[in-house]
Amino acid sequence: MMIGLGPLLLVFMLGPCLTPPTLAQDDYRYRHFLDQHYDANPRGRNNRYCDTMMRRRGLTSPCKDTNTFIHGTSTSKVVMALLKTLSSLLLLLLTLLGLGLVQPSYGQSMYQRFLRQHVDPTVTGGDVKYCNLMMQRRRMTQFRCKQFNTFIHEDIWNIRSICSTTNIQCKNGKMNCHEGVVSVTDCRDTGSSPAPNCRYGARASTRRVVIACEGNPPVPVHFDR
Repeated sequence: MMIGLGPLLLVFMLGPCLTPPTLAQDDYRYRHFLDQHYDANPRGRNNRYCDTMMRRRGLTSPCKDTNTFIHGTSTSKVVMALLKTLSSLLLLLLTLLGLGLVQPSYGQSMYQRFLRQHVDPTVTGGDVKYCNLMMQRRRMTQFRCKQFNTFIHEDIWNIRSICSTTNIQCKNGKMNCHEGVVSVTDCRDTGSSPAPNCRYGARASTRRVVIACEGNPPVPVHFDR
């Protein structure tokens, strides 16, 4: 397969230009990095150290899933090493884009789509008016009326905790589903009006739901049932 030289030339011309400059020590991003990841003289490197440092550095509201502290006395060497790595990764990415081996990601992630379609912690239950409004507001009636949708009325962290329960089988046969009991509103299309003016029936309850989770740490990506 022949590959034109145009994309490759563009990549290697842009690569050096896009290499990040050295960060000034008074730059906010630089100070933010040091605050979250740098501890020159650690007192222990155990669970107690992590608990103390994560609270002290403000990384527990909400709880950050993973964080790394770098230990040493030369911050400039740390930053330069990170910049060198970033530059190499950027050049590699540009090269792959030029070869057509990597396609940029467009649109929303499955996790973001799950949040848009199924999560509303602002209420504890909804009625017909709620379903009609929310189905339009969450863009599920633009081109056709979505026949059935469930809104979960829980904090996202409570919903994410369901992903930590025992794996069960999804309707598609995969084993990445999990179940929990939450407050919900089920919205079902009545078929009385076409899109975008769909009309829904509503049923609020506290019931068992099954969601599919993916990632590390796992996050909800699909409402199974």
